[in-house]
Amino acid sequence: MTDLLQDTLFGPKLISTIGYDEQLMVRDILHLHAKGNEIELDPTYSIGNFYNKGLQKPKYIFDKFPQRDDVKQASSENLPLEKESISTIMFDPPFVIGGSTYSEAKEGSCIIGKRFMQFTSFDELKQMYSGSLSEFYRILKDDGIVIFKCQDCISSSTQYFSHCWLMFEAEKIGFYVKDLFILLAKNRISDGRIQQHARKFHSYYWVFEKRKNARPVHGRPPQDTAETGSTCV
Repeated sequence: MTDLLQDTLFGPKLISTIGYDEQLMVRDILHLHAKGNEIELDPTYSIGNFYNKGLQKPKYIFDKFPQRDDVKQASSENLPLEKESISTIMFDPPFVIGGSTYSEAKEGSCIIGKRFMQFTSFDELKQMYSGSLSEFYRILKDDGIVIFKCQDCISSSTQYFSHCWLMFEAEKIGFYVKDLFILLAKNRISDGRIQQHARKFHSYYWVFEKRKNARPVHGRPPQDTAETGSTCV
């Protein structure tokens, strides 16, 4: 059982929206929003390194391309689980958009895409994220949560604010957008290329909660900005 309380000598810890320690941030999210529950499902488990530092291994682990014998093959958009059977989901999908030839890129480039898969377009990313959220909504119990890790990216000199689009899409599907945490990078490497945009040294953890009759709080972005997710609060 993971210790989620993290009390200090001076009383209960103040939980912040930003931090450098991913493990501590997820513990904070579980303590604040999961009602004492551990992570029950991870549909993008990979090899499970995320759970080697104190977080309890989920009961249900899947991956589209399993790399371990104990991981079952399944897409996050179509999971072999009953309706309203899960309380807490951790979701850490690919986020890079890099076209269809990233696997042929020269050595030292497209490192993240080669290791974890990447999308050929923003439309492909949106389809996977939206389909996964719809499936999570189906299998979550009332008041269950999705902890959704994401990161904005740049492709072909175009900025894609994925985290903004994701907020609106979650509301559209029926989730209550409960919280947002920002994970700052400890290591900040520059590749020396001429910059067109600010270098990203952070990622996001959204917390989406399944609520009956949840009403959108933020509305929908104008149609001309919905494609890149460039409207956000």
